[in-house]
Amino acid sequence: MTSIQQQQQQIINRELFQLNSERLKYLIIVNKPNKKKSKSNYFLAIVVNNINTHFLYLIKKTDQSYKKDKIWQFDEIQQIDSKHESNEPEFEIRFKNKQEFRWIANSQKEKSSFLQSIKQIVNQVPAYFHIKFINISNGQPASALVFNQLEEISTNEKLENGDWNQENDSYQALTNREEADLERLFQLEVENPINNAEALTEKLSRDLANMDSLNIQDIMASEQRVMDLMTILQNTIDETFRLENKIIYYESLLKNVRDIVQKVEKKEAIVQTYNDNNKRLLDEFGQLVTKLDFAKEDEYLLKEYDFNSIASYGRCIEAAMRLQEAIQFEISPTLNSLQGVTEQKRYLNGIASKFLEKLMDQFRSIMTNLSNEYLERSNVMKGNEQVLTEHSKVHNQLFGYGEFIKWIRVFDPKSYASLIVFYTNTFSIVYEKEFSYFFDYLRDRYVYNSKGIGQSSEISKRKSLAINDLKTDFRRGSYASSSNNETTIDNVSIRSSEVSLSEWEEFDSYIEFLLKSIDPVCLVEQHFCNKFFDLDNQNISIPSTPTMTNKSSPSETDVSNHSSSVSEQSMQSKKQDKLRSILAELFKSFENEFISFISHYDKIDGLYSMYFLVRLTSHVLNAQDAGSFLSKAYGNILIQVKRNFDRYMQSIQTEIEEAKDPKRTKIGVLSFVKRFENFAKQTENIIKYGQRRTDIDRWYGILLEKIFHSISRIAKEHQRIYKTPSQIIEIENYHYLQIMLSSLKIACLNNEKKVAKDYYNNALKEYVNINFRRPLEKLNIFFEGVQQKVKQGIKEEEIGYQLAFSKQELRKVIKECNLKDIKKGLEEMYRRVEKHVSDPESTLIQVIWRSMQEEFITQYKYIQEMIKKCYPESNICLMFTIDHVLNIFSEIAQTH
Repeated sequence: MTSIQQQQQQIINRELFQLNSERLKYLIIVNKPNKKKSKSNYFLAIVVNNINTHFLYLIKKTDQSYKKDKIWQFDEIQQIDSKHESNEPEFEIRFKNKQEFRWIANSQKEKSSFLQSIKQIVNQVPAYFHIKFINISNGQPASALVFNQLEEISTNEKLENGDWNQENDSYQALTNREEADLERLFQLEVENPINNAEALTEKLSRDLANMDSLNIQDIMASEQRVMDLMTILQNTIDETFRLENKIIYYESLLKNVRDIVQKVEKKEAIVQTYNDNNKRLLDEFGQLVTKLDFAKEDEYLLKEYDFNSIASYGRCIEAAMRLQEAIQFEISPTLNSLQGVTEQKRYLNGIASKFLEKLMDQFRSIMTNLSNEYLERSNVMKGNEQVLTEHSKVHNQLFGYGEFIKWIRVFDPKSYASLIVFYTNTFSIVYEKEFSYFFDYLRDRYVYNSKGIGQSSEISKRKSLAINDLKTDFRRGSYASSSNNETTIDNVSIRSSEVSLSEWEEFDSYIEFLLKSIDPVCLVEQHFCNKFFDLDNQNISIPSTPTMTNKSSPSETDVSNHSSSVSEQSMQSKKQDKLRSILAELFKSFENEFISFISHYDKIDGLYSMYFLVRLTSHVLNAQDAGSFLSKAYGNILIQVKRNFDRYMQSIQTEIEEAKDPKRTKIGVLSFVKRFENFAKQTENIIKYGQRRTDIDRWYGILLEKIFHSISRIAKEHQRIYKTPSQIIEIENYHYLQIMLSSLKIACLNNEKKVAKDYYNNALKEYVNINFRRPLEKLNIFFEGVQQKVKQGIKEEEIGYQLAFSKQELRKVIKECNLKDIKKGLEEMYRRVEKHVSDPESTLIQVIWRSMQEEFITQYKYIQEMIKKCYPESNICLMFTIDHVLNIFSEIAQTH
């Protein structure tokens, strides 16, 4: 074994196994078949862990490091073949999964040693007896690569860790006494040196024999002392037997006394139990008689009680409570079978049933009379704002009998539920008629008509003034539309424009009156139902009834006894559901009437839907109890209002998308552009203090996108039929839109305002480029030819040497461009612009004229620059200056 092999052994053990609490037992260097030995990078290692499980590792060496390539447990090995027929130190290991591996060791000796090591482990561990060996002798394994240094290291580690197994080692260390005796022996021998080992052995044998003899003598001498000790022990045993017999005698004497005492104790316990039972039975019967007894005066009072008798109300309530306590008294199941108890309970239930029947009849009678009274009142008050009022008379009269309701709920929950159903069915008819009359009254009071029919002269006058002011505002100061354009606005536009800010204030007062009239009625009724039917009681439950299933789910009306484990929040939610189901049945016509009221105005003008949307949203968000019936009802109404609003906005969008080309030469600002302005003004007035800004802003963007698209489409269609430039239509409409959006100051439309400005500038530039007939036509043609020569490669300063573009030719062309002809051409252009623009008095003509002036100046400067570049130092210049041109433009503008 070389030092290099030892070093590899230690490195592999330290790097791969020690950290995992494993120990390397055997290691051998191997080659794979068909590889040279000198290039071997593989090792086969036998390793054992802490639980005595053996593993076979294939280790690969890579760049001065080692890694585990394959691993097998000894349980997986099926057969090991030594391959004696091979000339190489080859061997084969076959595993249970049908895998076979062949390796070649460095020598036959190392191979034999490694395989014998495996066989030795197999013979020691019964779990590995299934492994089959072929061509392997039973000799002991040689050292091979089984390094003694590593075994010593492992042994030391075991001693340090306390893991040494004494059963695997026959050595036993000397005790301290044995070591001292051995040292004294050798010290004596040092004084008498012994040169012969046999003589020393004989001497030690003699000494041992002498010691044995002395020991025997000592034993024989102590025999008498042993006999004395035995005599003492026998005497002790005899004394113990005598004491035991005395104890048995004493126990026999006490046995009769103990039996007598036990009998006395049992008799005394029986007597005490008898007395206790009699006392308990007496108390039980006394309490039973007291609790189940019901006075004849109370029975008579309950039978003869009249709701109209206020004086006896308190005494009747007390009697009813006593009757309830007697019925609810918990009796032991063993006493229930007593005939007296059964008869008394039947008697009490009979009294309670008759009283319940009487209470139910009187409650139904009172509720019916009160509902008839309110129905008659509603018929009389029809067409009056006071038709919808709080039912204070009903509430005050019924509140006095609240204790009876609690008694009914406890005694018979079904009767309690049926009473609630009777109340809701009775007064839902009253509320249905009151709501119907109330909303009819509001529709009659606020009659909308564009001509002012059905309204007071003051309101009509205010509306007409608002309309005139609105129309005046539409003209925008800097740009006024023609009178013909006003007639193109359809009826929807007229209706929207007529709804002025003053009218919205008038309409808002009606809606405010509507909400202030409804809310107190519903809230007072909610408070009454909650208190009168004792819905705050946590144990209350309302059974499911056919008349209440339309508005409430079964979970809201099932009979349920809530356990204490239910959270307070869940209990509160269930109570709100119960109360909401009662109110939903009472006010079942409320939502339909309100939605019908809203739909009435939506059919007149969809703008009302927007108002209702804003107004109701603010009202719902300001509600204090979001879970109340009123909040839920307003929420459902708000959903319908939102649908109406979206439908209205969709109709405006469709109207813009399907807008047709007006059948006339000059169309000016399109009608849907003006309608959008009216719509935006009205919307901003409505939503100024509202909560639906997001919805409106979204529709603003959609409508303006459709407006931009329709303007472009109509402009192109109109040009094909009437030959009016499409650019002039776009200029007029985008100019109007740009100014309109600036005046509205709507934050979300800033981007649309920039888009309108860009469209306007592009259309203006395109119109000027197409319709500006160059007054300097000959000069422009001349220098266009010059520019072509320059593109062909002729230098600009050599253009003058070309015959067609000589200085003489240039002077000739300049002479032909005089101010008189220029002025004539510009006047013709101005008349053409006036012809195209729809309103002759519009300032838009001046805007276009100014753009043409800038275009002319641009051409003038271009010609001057080309003369300087192509004809330097020629002293050639135009016969007029820019000031002359500006004077002509100003003169033409002032003339027209």
